[in-house]
Amino acid sequence: MSSIPIIGMGAVCAAGSDVATAWRAVVGGIDGISPFTALETGLKQPPLCARITASDSEIAGGDVPNRTLALSVNATAQAIGALPKRDGLRIGLVFATTVAGMTRSELFLRELLSNPDHIAHAKSELAYHEPTSLSGYLARRFALDGFHTLSTACSTGLHAIGMAKRFVEAGTYDLCLAVGADALSMLTIRGFSSLILLDTNGCRPFDKRRAGISLGEGAGAMLLASPDVVSKLGVAVQGFVSGWGASADGHHMSAPHPEGAGARRAVQAALTESGLQPNQIDAIAAHGTATPDNDVGEIRAMKAVFGTVPPFCSMKRTLGHTLAASGTLEAVFAVRALQEGTVPVTGGFEEIDDNIGLAPCGKRGIPLRHVLKNSFGFGGNNAAIVLSREPV
Repeated sequence: MSSIPIIGMGAVCAAGSDVATAWRAVVGGIDGISPFTALETGLKQPPLCARITASDSEIAGGDVPNRTLALSVNATAQAIGALPKRDGLRIGLVFATTVAGMTRSELFLRELLSNPDHIAHAKSELAYHEPTSLSGYLARRFALDGFHTLSTACSTGLHAIGMAKRFVEAGTYDLCLAVGADALSMLTIRGFSSLILLDTNGCRPFDKRRAGISLGEGAGAMLLASPDVVSKLGVAVQGFVSGWGASADGHHMSAPHPEGAGARRAVQAALTESGLQPNQIDAIAAHGTATPDNDVGEIRAMKAVFGTVPPFCSMKRTLGHTLAASGTLEAVFAVRALQEGTVPVTGGFEEIDDNIGLAPCGKRGIPLRHVLKNSFGFGGNNAAIVLSREPV
């Protein structure tokens, strides 16, 4: 079973609260970042981030324990809403996050520092701090039959899709949700600032002037189903996950391998699983974080795999870098690219870097059959998936 059907998708991000709305911003490379003033970051100037302005209750349509869960509930509801009926079907969840319940924990700590008696509320305040507790919440809320939790830095969202594919292939579940979600937090903002990886002018993927990332928040979701279930239910198929590749090069705690060695292995593994040759990939939805080293390493890896690199793009100027959510969110929009035959414009790009030698290229009205999506994370955690318009 090489190609697993996608029958539902969900997205909530700074670009929009549903897939169709957000896609309109993504395809045009619309600038989605602005000064982040919702929290006092302690930085010299407010960082430029892609923030969702709605409250948690507005995002989730009711009370939820923290912001990451609010985002997750919204995206999951969109994806699972494509299922006309579920009687007798086993539905699983693979949940990806790096921040988990950190947003609420940070608020609790702030209160605790000013009022030591607040420690009496620790049990309820920290109940959803750990990633697995969020997975359990989603499983209960949506009456799922099992859940699994991943946290491998910024590659996590794509690994969730790959694992969901595996669970459907193995018959563990009839359908499996892959959900990636992260909210903006003090930990990530200050952490990336301490690494001097935030661009004060906003991220500029693959551009000669790029100087770092712009953080974002959001959630993406995909509902994968076995071909038998698709036939039985008569549901529309939005695309296919044809291959998944993973690697861990362990080159450095935060810096990518300069030649993209691990990235190359992940892409080659995804291609091998799909049964496709490099020249059959029509476009690449790149990781494209806009750090000086990451963009160079990614393109070097793509040149090693493809020789002539197909049209590629980065969505980070529109969505921000949403960490564990980035893989799932951007995979959702890569499926939309397949459906519409369009490579999105890369917001923030203006000038070719000689060290890269290529420019991202937005194109409309071209035949897209297979798109590669990349996600790479700290510690050399690398993921790639092949998304297809038709099964292979």
